[in-house]
Amino acid sequence: MKEEQQQLSIILLIVFIGFIGTSIAYPLFPPLFLHPTSDSIIPLSWHENSRGILLGLALGIFPLGQFIGSPILGGCSDRYSRKRILIISLVGSTLGYFLSALSIHFKCFWLLLLSRFLTGLMESNIAIARAMAADLENISKFKSFGRINAAASIGYVMGPLFGGLLSDKHLIPWFSFAFPFFLAMVFSVIASLLAIFKLSEKKHATSSTLSIWQRFNLIARFKLLFKSSMVLKYLLIISTIFTFSVDMFYEFGPVYLTGLWSITAAGIAIYTAALSVTLSIGNSWLPQYLLRYFSIERAIVLSMLGTIIIFALMVIFPTPLLAFIFFSLVGLTIGAVVTNFTIQISNSASQTIQGETLGTQFSLRMLGDALICFVGGFLIISSVIVPIALSCLIALIALIVYVRKFLYAA
Repeated sequence: MKEEQQQLSIILLIVFIGFIGTSIAYPLFPPLFLHPTSDSIIPLSWHENSRGILLGLALGIFPLGQFIGSPILGGCSDRYSRKRILIISLVGSTLGYFLSALSIHFKCFWLLLLSRFLTGLMESNIAIARAMAADLENISKFKSFGRINAAASIGYVMGPLFGGLLSDKHLIPWFSFAFPFFLAMVFSVIASLLAIFKLSEKKHATSSTLSIWQRFNLIARFKLLFKSSMVLKYLLIISTIFTFSVDMFYEFGPVYLTGLWSITAAGIAIYTAALSVTLSIGNSWLPQYLLRYFSIERAIVLSMLGTIIIFALMVIFPTPLLAFIFFSLVGLTIGAVVTNFTIQISNSASQTIQGETLGTQFSLRMLGDALICFVGGFLIISSVIVPIALSCLIALIALIVYVRKFLYAA
């Protein structure tokens, strides 16, 4: 038991470090692309519309890499070795961050795209972390998955803070847009060393004989996974619909705050910090608390309903104070849904395909995130409230489908 607790602590630290690196670019790319200065990675003569299109491409290429990489890395960890594949992915992330720093320093846009795709491909290793947690025999999935999701949420918020501060030349003259990526590279090296020297290899059941190259046929792999269990199929589809709604809120919540009340970056950081704190609670503590009184199906329904109501209130009552309250509360409900969904999906898959199943869940979420980045700008043409309203509608669709497929049968 003590050894498994130590293993979980190392997994949490690796996930936390990984998500700092994942989100460190978010405050950097808008000024890097949209502000025509000497630091801009796009030639100063280019039109604003062209810069916006390339910004969307640069933002979307990372989750696209995660979409491709998650089921492949997760499946390979089922077939070969969780620890070995995790180390390979962390070394790949180190290289990706290094190339990103070089591309910004030398103002090479195409190298930036390549490096972000490579980093996204390698940073889809949260599927391996979840599979390793699922292999722990004496720690419940509510505890392990909840803590992993909480660590990811905290790292996801810390990354932009690091990125924003370490790129500000007004603080220290030698800070630059490339420096945060060098820092992310160092973080990735630390995570690699932790995986090499501190993680132990735990044997797990496996029946897969697929090669790495066969796993690149994602469509065929998705079809086979969906055919393996109708319950798993519907859980993955509903989870994807709901997280598409949530990711739209994550992407356009800051736009909502800025567009309606011209809230500054520092102000947005406060709202985001409140969201992060409650996400951590919603991921780690709330799911187990709800399971004292409800089945996992009813707990998911209640949490999804709470998310929908909060999104609707944000649309109906748009004021800065209420928005702060709503940002705080919605973290609780989103965290509870995500953790319970992950546990239900894991329980619905055999032990031999845990990595591939959890990788597919994360992969489908990243596909939605990439689509939001590519087309998101069109949503705010009429009003910055539109994305929040659409988040509410999409979450409602996910709830209706889930109730029809699982609650009545529970």
